[in-house]
Amino acid sequence: MPEQEFDLMFNADIEAMTIFLSTKAQKTALTIEEFIQTALLNGASKEQIRSVLLEDLEEGGRLFGEFRNSIRATSNGVTNRLRDTAQFSHDYQIEKYRWVAVLVNTCPDCIERHGRVNTFDAWEEEGLPRAGFTVCKENCKCVLIDADTSVLEPIRRSKR
Repeated sequence: MPEQEFDLMFNADIEAMTIFLSTKAQKTALTIEEFIQTALLNGASKEQIRSVLLEDLEEGGRLFGEFRNSIRATSNGVTNRLRDTAQFSHDYQIEKYRWVAVLVNTCPDCIERHGRVNTFDAWEEEGLPRAGFTVCKENCKCVLIDADTSVLEPIRRSKR
């Protein structure tokens, strides 16, 4: 993949992430504003509201937890797409790729594909990791490696 094409994809991913996060921040602000108005109408003091909001922020509650999870999911998705783009944009040609499953909440589709070898075009047709063609969709942690690599065991990662 030419560097210019990679740059275009990178910029598009960053722009999409920026728009998504901005929209999510606006929705979260509206949700917080609605919470405050409802609490005031129900007789809560400003100090009580402040306390509830700070607790929600610290504990990742209903208001701030959803926002935090959205940020994490979005940034992970963009990072994964950029990694995949970079992985397959090399100048040398790998003839065959091996699917390697990462065993953290691994879906049955990925377990079934673990260790299988195919050309890049065949994997692209069947579905690349994080391309949405497996049960785990863009949450997939699997990787395609050069089939000549001797790693056959699933990669074991600890949850973060």
